[in-house]
Amino acid sequence: MSRMKRFIALLLALLSVLSLAACGTADDNKDDYVKGTSAGKELGQTVAADDIFTLNCNKGYSMNPLIATNTNNQLVCCLVYENIVEVDNSFEVQPNVVSEWTTEDGSSWTLKVASGHTFHNGAALTATDVAYTIQIAMRNDRFKARLSYVSGCAATDSETVVVNLSKKNMMFPALLSIPVIQYGTANQPYPGGSGPYQYASDYNSLTVFSKHKNAATMPLKTIYLKEYSGTDETISAFADSLIDLVLNDPSSTTNIGFGNANDIRGFNTTNMHYIVFNTYSTDFSNDALRFAMNYAFDRDSIVSQFGGYASAANLPINPASSLYNENYAKQFNYSLNKVQETLTNAGMKDYDGDGFLEFKNGEDITKVDLNFLVYSGSTIKVNAAKKFAEDMKSIGLQVTVDKQDWNNYKKLLDAGNYDMAYCEVRLNGDFDPSKLLTSGAPMNYGAVADSQLDELISAYLSANDDDRRTACDNMCAYIANKAYIVPLVFERHQLISHRGVVEGAKANENNPLCGIENWTVKIENVKKSEDTTKD
Repeated sequence: MSRMKRFIALLLALLSVLSLAACGTADDNKDDYVKGTSAGKELGQTVAADDIFTLNCNKGYSMNPLIATNTNNQLVCCLVYENIVEVDNSFEVQPNVVSEWTTEDGSSWTLKVASGHTFHNGAALTATDVAYTIQIAMRNDRFKARLSYVSGCAATDSETVVVNLSKKNMMFPALLSIPVIQYGTANQPYPGGSGPYQYASDYNSLTVFSKHKNAATMPLKTIYLKEYSGTDETISAFADSLIDLVLNDPSSTTNIGFGNANDIRGFNTTNMHYIVFNTYSTDFSNDALRFAMNYAFDRDSIVSQFGGYASAANLPINPASSLYNENYAKQFNYSLNKVQETLTNAGMKDYDGDGFLEFKNGEDITKVDLNFLVYSGSTIKVNAAKKFAEDMKSIGLQVTVDKQDWNNYKKLLDAGNYDMAYCEVRLNGDFDPSKLLTSGAPMNYGAVADSQLDELISAYLSANDDDRRTACDNMCAYIANKAYIVPLVFERHQLISHRGVVEGAKANENNPLCGIENWTVKIENVKKSEDTTKD
């Protein structure tokens, strides 16, 4: 039996007792709609300045949904365009413009376009438009990373799209939460859309598109667009009810707080915070030292810094996903005793009596002084690094926290001038870790080159529905044991509205306004509310 097959057999034996509890917990999967505060700058809420529903937009940036990187514009685009598919808050794929998807081997996919979708100019949405959308998305920064394995895409008739991949992926539909634009309109400032709302002639408001299937149940006949730039101006406009709905990233350097008099709805994301280790550094070339780091981070403490808007994760899968193996993951919960036990078993001791641990090779004693690179602009990341350094000092492991501005941080990371680094990445909807852990990948900062891991990732991506959980368990177990990276948390972002104004919202990462036809909007609630917070 090959070494790879022996390893898989051992993993299967280990994970067989865990298979009954492989899903995330019920709390992880529920929609989280809470009344509360968002960390950041606080401003009080005043009475409403108007009785209309308004979103912020920034027309100095692109309004093309395949290009737009401005968060405000992306939110507006959620109403004007329809996604090929929807991926819900538990990362399950739901049909939308494409109603069916089939493949035999994960390399060639057939997508069936649903009937009844119409562009705002009256033209029927067809497979040609979907194929065109994918082709344009492949070339633009917002989506090209997730579509990097698409080698060809074409419409074969009015309702069929064939997509060929250079790498097998049985979860490819999870990557298709992409807004559809009309064929030939990519170069227009406002490409043709088929969403439930359309732009008014002056592009300063949105009106219900009468031919949309949900037109009769839209909660607002008109949604107005106003332009506010900068964090302070945006907060002030929201506080004065000049805008009524905003998105917020609690970990961003532009994190904004909106006070207590609001509804804050958290939704799951694929944004993972993790630790990467330089496998070429003197210290972290040691497998045992890397493995011990699985236990070394107080993830709950990091979650608390997000104000609860993050999910602790010991594996590179969001805990809200059915692929997250909770029973296996909890074996790597925070434990300084386990860190110390692992290091002791690896032969690390305080050989010279200086209060810190060393390695001993023959008569040679090697001191361990870990350089921990962290971006100085993130309070959450700096605090997590400091907490880690203090914890490690308590068990005799010396850590120097190296805080750097963004430019220097990125230079040091790219050059490999660190032992360990606090990183962040937005994974694709299939939670493929290839870009972090395969040779030559753009974010393989740890210089990992491991053919066994490559095989396990490939097996995970190419597994059918029945075998996927086991393949995912195998991959995650190998990543945890080799500890090239150590996952910490997945972010939860926020959809924020004034208290009692919006009911029924169920946001998800790729479409925070998904299901707006099921909303109830009561603008008068804002107008009657009083200031309940302090500046």
